[in-house]
Amino acid sequence: MKKSVNEWLLFLLFVSISLSVTYLGDFVQNSYAQGQGSIITEPNTTNKNDTKVKDQTSENLSNFFGSPMYVETAHNSVGPVTVNTNPPQTRDSYNAKGILRDVGNVTDMATFITTHLDNGKSTSIGRGNFTTSDGEIANYTGQDAGMTDSNGIEIYKGIQIFSSNPEGKLGFLDNAIGLYVYKYWPNGTVKGTIWEWK
Repeated sequence: MKKSVNEWLLFLLFVSISLSVTYLGDFVQNSYAQGQGSIITEPNTTNKNDTKVKDQTSENLSNFFGSPMYVETAHNSVGPVTVNTNPPQTRDSYNAKGILRDVGNVTDMATFITTHLDNGKSTSIGRGNFTTSDGEIANYTGQDAGMTDSNGIEIYKGIQIFSSNPEGKLGFLDNAIGLYVYKYWPNGTVKGTIWEWK
């Protein structure tokens, strides 16, 4: 099937933004690791000599992009379902609830295909949507890189490109770009946050 010029341009924009996000994340983490301002927030359960670990990602993105545009408040994972064994891939779906800036409570439903790599790393691509209580919808396409840290926490850092009715309550999301960090703890706790890249 042939892709239109607009679809190719959107794809190229998505790839270039994804590369920029990866570079920005590395730059921010390296800068803070060199002592330019780290924030200690989470207990370290693996090293008895250190009582805290640095959780820089959320604080750093807020420093660059301001307050999050979306904060997840509840998360229900559905799956995973194996869709391929070579390379190992799973289909992971979830439905969640959260608070969207200037809107309030919304539901978030998405499905991602995750390719599992060596050393607990992965890449995912998927689609989802935000829905308001009165049924208005904003769709998004997302892509991320994942890793599992030494505490068994799965961390996904990625980008979303939104589309919505420009005239509606979610109109500010039309063509908006979101940068997200999702963390999945071994005990089932999930924390998801999205910042708008203006």
